[in-house]
Amino acid sequence: MSEKGIVINFNDYKRKKKGLDKPIFRKPTKISIGDLEHPEQNGQYLVICNLVHDNRQFLAMERQDEEEALLSLVEGIVEDGLLVRVAPIKADELPEIEAKFSKVFAQASTKYGIPAQSNRKKFNFRK
Repeated sequence: MSEKGIVINFNDYKRKKKGLDKPIFRKPTKISIGDLEHPEQNGQYLVICNLVHDNRQFLAMERQDEEEALLSLVEGIVEDGLLVRVAPIKADELPEIEAKFSKVFAQASTKYGIPAQSNRKKFNFRK
């Protein structure tokens, strides 16, 4: 219940209630994603990084059940604070989102002493 004389911004309230104000994954998390081309198969991914931009969730994911050299960037669709599906990032937004993820990965590399081009995966992105 709000106190008398305090104004609540409805957009901020709605954004927080829907979980759009902070990343939904704080640590690397394994998720399964269905494949539209093969509905009987689920892909196993590790969410490497999750960031919020313009009240939208963006995920950098690494495929676990197949060997791929690139990370996948997708938009996470959130309902009631839970990830319900992922969608491709629009082509006109992709450069900006790639730049944000590259900046996060560069900061992590510097902070934790990880070479930018480690043996494990390169920070290239699959579109």
